Amino acid sequence: MADNRKKILHMTPPIINNGVYKYIFNHIAYMDRERFRFDFLTRNAKALAATGEYRKYDFSIQSFCNTERNDEEGMRKEISDILSQGYDAVHLHTSFWRGFLIEQIAMEMKIPKVIVHSHSTWVDVKDDKKREEILRIHNEYKKEFDFRYATDVCACSRLAGDWLYGEQIPREKIQILPNAIDVEKYSFRPEIRASIRKGLGLEEWVVIGSVGRYCYQKNQPFLIRAFAKAREQNKKLFLLLIGGGELKDELKKQIADLGLKDVVRCLNWQDCVQDYFQAMDVFCLPSLFEGLAITSIEAQAAGLRCLLADTISREAEVTDLVTFLPLEEQSWAEKMAQSGQAGERERKDKEIEAAGFDIRSAVRKLENLYE
Repeated sequence: MADNRKKILHMTPPIINNGVYKYIFNHIAYMDRERFRFDFLTRNAKALAATGEYRKYDFSIQSFCNTERNDEEGMRKEISDILSQGYDAVHLHTSFWRGFLIEQIAMEMKIPKVIVHSHSTWVDVKDDKKREEILRIHNEYKKEFDFRYATDVCACSRLAGDWLYGEQIPREKIQILPNAIDVEKYSFRPEIRASIRKGLGLEEWVVIGSVGRYCYQKNQPFLIRAFAKAREQNKKLFLLLIGGGELKDELKKQIADLGLKDVVRCLNWQDCVQDYFQAMDVFCLPSLFEGLAITSIEAQAAGLRCLLADTISREAEVTDLVTFLPLEEQSWAEKMAQSGQAGERERKDKEIEAAGFDIRSAVRKLENLYE
């Protein structure tokens, strides 16, 4: 029997546990899979095939090996062979420019929809020299990218749009696709809060929480230093970090060096992360940069007071729970030190939905883009 669904190919980064994949999987869960079929194009097929989402949604994975810089002709052949399988849309999820050969090939092959989607506002590379070189390349390609290479351009926030697209892309042409969530899934549940806190042995503590990959961008070393200062003023504080990534060992060493092993815990990624938001009393995100942090929306849906770095787009402030702070340790320490246990929390569903962050309305917007 013929498969008449629209075939969508998501091009995704090799690192699996990040905001791009969270965005895609959040939306796939609510999309009409009788109308749309999703494949993935990645350099890390093995890791993607090991995810629970792969088993749940049974998508196909297309992999490629060559790069535009190392073997342009080899890459052109690989991508052309993949795109010749009859895709209705190619959705390219991008953090910074390293080239746009795939976009070019897709347009040459007259794929009906070639969608570029900006998810960041900077380069997540810790080494200064490497980051400077990547920025140089990014800015060169940014000047060249225009509608010869895409039918549609999108971004998770206005800042993310400004970051990826040059002046040759009119700002009114950039579609904002919010990092939306199932608001109900994150709504406060006191029984879940009690269960998680008991399981972690945190019933008596004021829990400062943060969720994000252990990497340069998320700036956890800053949070740990500020937390150490806050503890000098408030001994009831406990720091709960949830994530995974290349800096975990460095963070654990920092925690030990500061004598905080008994009051800071680094957990790995949690399948039911929404339950851990219930256990927190304050949510902190001191990122050096963000496209638009989906975790900040999740925390607000859970009714948590949020301390966010002033580097994050103001579009993340969808409720009155948000306070923006400069990346200065004493400011964060003082705010954390003033914290107490969060009791009953006010639901913020209507504000989050009104700001466009409810998954159901966001899915309709994405489906319309693919049509």
